[in-house]
Amino acid sequence: MQNITKILGIAPYEELRKSMENVGSTFSNILLNTYTGDLQEGKNLALEVIHNDYDIVISRGGTAELIRKNISIPVIDVSISVYDILGAIKLANNYTSKFAIVGYSSITETAHLICDILDYSVEIYTIDDSSDTLGLLKSLKDKGIQLVLCDAITNKLALKISLNTILITSGSESIKRTFEQAIELNMHLQKLKLQNNLLTEAIEQSKTDCLILSSQFELIYSSLNTVINDSIYHYLLYKKETASFNESQTFYHSVNNTLYNLKVNSSNKANDIFYIVTVQKSVTPVMNSKFGVTYEAKSEVEQQLNNNLYKNPIITDDIKDKIKQMDSNNSPIILLGERGTGKYIVSQSLFTSQNNNNHTMVTINSNLLNDTMWKHLLNTSNGPFLEVGNTIQFNHFDKISNENFEKLMTIIESTNLHINNRLIFICEKTSEGITSESYKELMNRMNSISFLLPTLRERKNEISAILTMFLNKVNIENNTDIIGYEPSALATLSQYNWPGNFIQLKHVLTELVYLSKSLYITSNNVNSILGTQKMVETISYSEDGMNIPFNSSKTLHEFSLDIIKQVLDQHNGNQTLTAEQLGISRTTLWRYLNK
Repeated sequence: MQNITKILGIAPYEELRKSMENVGSTFSNILLNTYTGDLQEGKNLALEVIHNDYDIVISRGGTAELIRKNISIPVIDVSISVYDILGAIKLANNYTSKFAIVGYSSITETAHLICDILDYSVEIYTIDDSSDTLGLLKSLKDKGIQLVLCDAITNKLALKISLNTILITSGSESIKRTFEQAIELNMHLQKLKLQNNLLTEAIEQSKTDCLILSSQFELIYSSLNTVINDSIYHYLLYKKETASFNESQTFYHSVNNTLYNLKVNSSNKANDIFYIVTVQKSVTPVMNSKFGVTYEAKSEVEQQLNNNLYKNPIITDDIKDKIKQMDSNNSPIILLGERGTGKYIVSQSLFTSQNNNNHTMVTINSNLLNDTMWKHLLNTSNGPFLEVGNTIQFNHFDKISNENFEKLMTIIESTNLHINNRLIFICEKTSEGITSESYKELMNRMNSISFLLPTLRERKNEISAILTMFLNKVNIENNTDIIGYEPSALATLSQYNWPGNFIQLKHVLTELVYLSKSLYITSNNVNSILGTQKMVETISYSEDGMNIPFNSSKTLHEFSLDIIKQVLDQHNGNQTLTAEQLGISRTTLWRYLNK
C-alpha cells in the first residue's frame, strides 16, 4: 500500500499557488490543498484548516516563517534557486539595462554571487522587516531605474508607485524539490511515530530493560547504561550473521561478569520489521562461573588487560612477536608454563589482538567438567561448542580426567570446533619440567602450537628491571611511595629462585612494602620474608604436605606462623630441629614466635 503525504500549500501570491497545483499534480503519493494568502492572511488561513490532519505545510518567505511560529507540524519553505534568480536577470536584460534587485537576504545573497561570477553590474538592495522598502523604491525610480526584480512583498509596493517589476518566484524544479522534501520528511516522521508506538508497547508489556532495533539493526531505543548496551548491541550484531531473527530467539551474554538473558522478538509494523530485545539478569545455573564456564566479550577482556598493571613486564617483546605470528594461524594453542608465569595474561593478549575468533572468550575449567557442563556446552540453542568465531579457553587442562579428555577430542574432531573457533589450552608444568599426560596426548592428537612461557629464573638478566617495574606497580596498587631497594636487598631478591614466578614476586613485594618503615626496602625485611617463602616451599613440595586451612583474610605472616607452629608441634617444641627443617635461623624463628 502506497503511503500518502497530506500537504497544505499556502502561497503568498496566486502565481505560486498555481505552480504548486501544477507541479503537485505530477505526484501520485501526495494529497494537496492550496490557498493564497500573504503574511498574516496566510497564517490565519493555515490556522483555520490545519485541523484536517495535514502532515506538512509548504509556503514561502515571511509567510512560511509566520506559519511556522504558530503551528506544530513541519513547515517547508519553497526555496528560490540560483536558476530562478538567474532566469529573472536574463529576462530583465531583454527589457532594459536599468534595473535593480530588491529583496530579502534569501534572494540578494544568491544574486550577489551570480553577479560576481558573471561580472554583471546590477544594483542589489537587501531589505528586512524594519526597512523603509517603499522609500527605497521611490528613490530608485527617481534615479531612473525602470525595472525592479523583487519578491512578492516588494512587488506589491512597487506596483503602488507604478514601478515595473519582475517577480522572482520559485520555478517548477524548486517546487518539485519542495514536494520531494515534504514526502521524505513525512516518511521519516511516520517512522518516528511508529517507533514511538513500538517503544510505548514494549514498555507497557514489560517491566524489564529492553532494546529496539530497526530492520537494518540500527539502535532505536535502549533503557540500558552505555557499557551494557554497547556490549549487548555488538553481540547481537555478531549473532545476526549466524542466527535468524525472524523467529523468537533467546541468547545469553556476559557483561562485567554478569550474565544476561536476551529474548529477541520481531514486530512487523507498516510493512517494516523491528526487533524488540528484552534484557534480564540470568538465573540459569549452568551459565554461572562457579560451574566452570564464563563468558566475556572482547571489550571486557580488553578492559581487564588494560587495567592490569603487571602485564608489561610479563609480556616481553618476544612474546608479542609470537602472538602476532599466531594471528595468521588458527591452530589450537597450548600455553605451557610453571605456576605464576602469566599464562592467563598471555591468553587474554592472544584473544584481544587476533583479527578472527575475537567476539567472545569462553573459559572452561577442565578440572570441573561434568554431565551438567557437557549438556550446556553442547546445547543446540546456545551451547558455545556449536557457535562460530569465539575463543574457547580450557583452564587447568593438565588436570582433565582421561574420560573427559577422550570425550573432548571426539567432539573437537566431529564438530570442527578447532576450525570454527580458536582453542587455547592452559597447562602447568613443574619446576622440574614435568608435564601432564594430557599435554603429551594433546600434542600427539592435534596439530597444536605449544607456547612455553619463560620463568623468572630464565630471565635473570632482566630481574633487576622486573623488580623495579613490579615495585612501581605495587606502589600504585597500594598507594605507597617506596622508591627502591637497599643494594643488598636487591641482590638477595635477584638471586632468589622464585618458584612461584610473577605471582609470588607480587605477593612478596606487597608484603615488603607494607613492612617497610622507610623509603627503601631493607635487607632485613627481605631475608625475613624470603625465609618464610622457603618454609612454604619446603612444605609445599614435601611428600606428605601439611594441612593448612586456607583463609583469604590471613596475611602472609599469619600463614607463616601457622606453618611454624605445625612444624614445631611435629618436633615436640624443639626450636632447633624446627629451624633446621624450615631452613631459617633460630633468631628468625624466635622473632616469628614472639612478634
